[in-house]
Amino acid sequence: MIEAIEVLLMHWGEELRTNGSAGGLGSMLGTVMEYGGCAPRGGVKGSRELLAGSGPDYVAEEVQAGLCALAGSDDAEKLMRLAEVRYRAEPRLSISEQADVLDLGRGARGSSAYYRLLDRLHERLQVELLARQQRLKARRRESGREGARHRAMAIKQAKAAHQARGSDLFKGGSR
Repeated sequence: MIEAIEVLLMHWGEELRTNGSAGGLGSMLGTVMEYGGCAPRGGVKGSRELLAGSGPDYVAEEVQAGLCALAGSDDAEKLMRLAEVRYRAEPRLSISEQADVLDLGRGARGSSAYYRLLDRLHERLQVELLARQQRLKARRRESGREGARHRAMAIKQAKAAHQARGSDLFKGGSR
């Protein structure tokens, strides 16, 4: 078992148990589109307090995306079912109950199969999360280069426009 992945999966399960999935709040644009304007008034008047958050946080969303990316593997269904049973089930089930729910057998064999499946889940999820992190780093790096290029072009264009009008954009030295 990989301890860091265990902590992430525990957090994922807790977030989904307490906050549900994202998208629970209505959007103003969706309301306008649905009713062709403001929604009719009705129900409880005044402000409403949110009883739960507006969905899981970023870390839980990344874990969810990593789990969904495992869908291409041959035992993906078992791995997803394990994640659901181990981390999201309420009330918590014992290891033998989890092995029984997953049809891994009973006793020592079921427990051994359970831990092998758990190790496989942790290993594959770790690989996927690290790959997602590397892709995100590359996108941010590319975005930074693209942003710098756009800023340089905007400054060059602004200088040309100001010089055409006869005024200096950057007084006190060239940039």
